[in-house]
Amino acid sequence: MYLIINLGLKSIRGIVFNDDGMQVFVTSKPVFSKLFHNRVEQDAKEWRSKLEEILEEISSIDYLKDKIEYITSTTSSSCVYGMDAKGAPATKVMMVSDKRAHEEAELVEQVIKEKTDLTDLKCPSSSIIPKAIWFKRNKPEVFEKVKFWMGAGEFLNYFFTHEVFTDSLNASKGLYHNGKYLDEILRAVSLDKSTLPEVKDIGFSLPLHDKLINKYGFKKTCKYVLTTYDAICAVIGSFDGDSKTACDVSGTVTSVRVLTKKGLITKKGPILSQKLGNHENYLIGASNNLGGGIIEWLKQAFYDENDRNVYYIMENNAHQVSMGAHGIVFLPYMLGERAPFKSPNARGTFFGIDRASTIKEFSRAVFESTAYVSNDLLQLILENGVEVDSLSVSGGLARFDLINQIKADVTNKRIKVIENFESTSVGAFILLLLSLKKFSSVEEAAAKIIRVRKVINPSEANHRIYKDFFSFYKSLNDQLLPLYNSHLKIRDKVQSFSSETISNL
Repeated sequence: MYLIINLGLKSIRGIVFNDDGMQVFVTSKPVFSKLFHNRVEQDAKEWRSKLEEILEEISSIDYLKDKIEYITSTTSSSCVYGMDAKGAPATKVMMVSDKRAHEEAELVEQVIKEKTDLTDLKCPSSSIIPKAIWFKRNKPEVFEKVKFWMGAGEFLNYFFTHEVFTDSLNASKGLYHNGKYLDEILRAVSLDKSTLPEVKDIGFSLPLHDKLINKYGFKKTCKYVLTTYDAICAVIGSFDGDSKTACDVSGTVTSVRVLTKKGLITKKGPILSQKLGNHENYLIGASNNLGGGIIEWLKQAFYDENDRNVYYIMENNAHQVSMGAHGIVFLPYMLGERAPFKSPNARGTFFGIDRASTIKEFSRAVFESTAYVSNDLLQLILENGVEVDSLSVSGGLARFDLINQIKADVTNKRIKVIENFESTSVGAFILLLLSLKKFSSVEEAAAKIIRVRKVINPSEANHRIYKDFFSFYKSLNDQLLPLYNSHLKIRDKVQSFSSETISNL
């Protein structure tokens, strides 16, 4: 059997697959974030304790104990912390949506321009490099204690093997280019390359650390296999084999990507064209800052979270309002945005509220915003010359039939609902099987493992209406872009009156 550990923004999950690709066990533990102004943090100590709970649960189940032969993991990328020489966290985790390293990111990108001709190379504030520099500038006494700068993926790699390593796709977010870290840039920003994880190929494997074998009863022959981060795995886990299908994965964030045999030579906008490690595939697309997390915010802000039927009630309320939410448009940028436009200071906006507006209109507007977000990312792909005629959907948002229909109508594309919503873990499982030579290609594995549950067709009449609403959504945001920075200045004046929020994203 095969164990996949999936550490996302709001939970850590353990999923076990058998040799036939069937999911035979799943368990999940929540992880919490602390939010204050531009700070979004988690605690690697909590990651460890929740992971240990999952492993203890698995070791207590007779049909799983001693049956796990391989383990891999997949995590959210760009969630960065410092680890000390004893392997313990020296810092809190700066999450992908943490904005504190904005100035440091600008510094790194300026150095890149001055010292290289790599015009496509970007280093956003979510990257490991600006975050490490932020600690050096703002908490030098903590910076000195750090032996390695790690992401969530490297945390799990180290937990299972006691070795510090990463894959090339994760490393590419930290000035790793053409098979090496960019030494000249790192020296220019006074960051020691030895504090960054060693880069290994996808499929690299090591035996489990002895303490884990003894504590949790794993087989002595059990191996840990390196895959990659969640946005990549989720595309593979929702790929139906058609190169003209874009994979829309909406967990806490939304990722829209296409799996192809060719990468982009030139790029328009903040789009990624990534080679899938040592496989002959490329992933083209981008991820935003908040996707399914928009619905979680709606639930927490407007509904009774403890009601077991809360999601049904939310969807039913949205169903009762016609398309266009009686004129309300919602810009869902509560955590800023990184794609398809970059604005760390952006914030959410309801536009068009009138005296008759109720929770039902707000719910409909929020539901529609999830489709606008996906369409915005899809348009970025189309503008780069990639042909798309359908979208596969997976992740938590794919459980809402209404959202799937709205996405079909907004994009005017067929929506393929993937049978297993755990697309991230399925993708990691496929990469694991490829590394074990169980399949010869991603396409072969996808044909065997991935199933489409149903297909939703767009309404041409609805699309004509949504086309106007989406155009207005884009225009509204374009006009607000310069105001986001002005808004930050007045927000800063009242920052001291705010309180820290503990949230399950």
